[in-house]
Amino acid sequence: MKKKYKINDIASFFKISRQTLIYYDNIGLFKPKFVDSETSYRYYGEEQFSNLRFILTLKEAEFSLKEIKEYTKSRSPEESLDYLEEKKRLLDLKVKKMIESNTKISRKISEIKKMIKKDDIEPQMIYFESMEAIVIQIEKPCDYLKYDKTFSDLMEIRKELKIQGNDYFVRISKEEIALGNTTEVKTIGFFTPTNSNHNNNLKIQGGWFASIMHKDTWDTIEDSYKKLLGYVEDNGYEVIGDSIEIFNEVIVHLGKGEGSTIQITFPVKYRKK
Repeated sequence: MKKKYKINDIASFFKISRQTLIYYDNIGLFKPKFVDSETSYRYYGEEQFSNLRFILTLKEAEFSLKEIKEYTKSRSPEESLDYLEEKKRLLDLKVKKMIESNTKISRKISEIKKMIKKDDIEPQMIYFESMEAIVIQIEKPCDYLKYDKTFSDLMEIRKELKIQGNDYFVRISKEEIALGNTTEVKTIGFFTPTNSNHNNNLKIQGGWFASIMHKDTWDTIEDSYKKLLGYVEDNGYEVIGDSIEIFNEVIVHLGKGEGSTIQITFPVKYRKK
């Protein structure tokens, strides 16, 4: 045997506890190369380093000690290969889910930062070019279950058409807004870069729109509508069509309720004198 290493040397080098090595020995996972019969001291050889390093690698990948022990008992290269390939497949799935979770958390952070920023919440006039969209109508009266089901169907269409992005819009009729029914959604949809030739295709006419950014909980959106309608009236415009609320699917908790950044827009024109 070449140079012998005491248990404390191995523990220090691999940054694990002495008790961990003793436990690995007791369960038969990683046994010392030699045990002194008089002192009971455990000694390890250099050739064991790679095996311990791989055991720790599997442990960091959240393999259980039972699973690691099963691998070390592989009786052939083929059996070892099959075992590791299956574990890698499961690990790849876990990594994919972690990446997806990280993306969702990052989008939540970005949305909260947008909502905290309050220097762009005043009404203004903006010009939209005509745009193609996919829309689904919601049966009246609109409620949460109908909305959620329709939104899920719309997301499936987006997935089917392989159209990237997470921006959506809802339309509320001019008549409903005049009655103060700002939650009576007429249609829900998303913009498409080109004509997708889908059954739910719709062309949104461009032109001048009055716009305001709502950055609060959903139950206060009527206040933003009133503010925007006041701006339209004070500046000599009139609303000539349905409102379009542009938003993304990221929902954030604001302490006092759930909300998101919503751009409320109305197509407008100057009133006739």
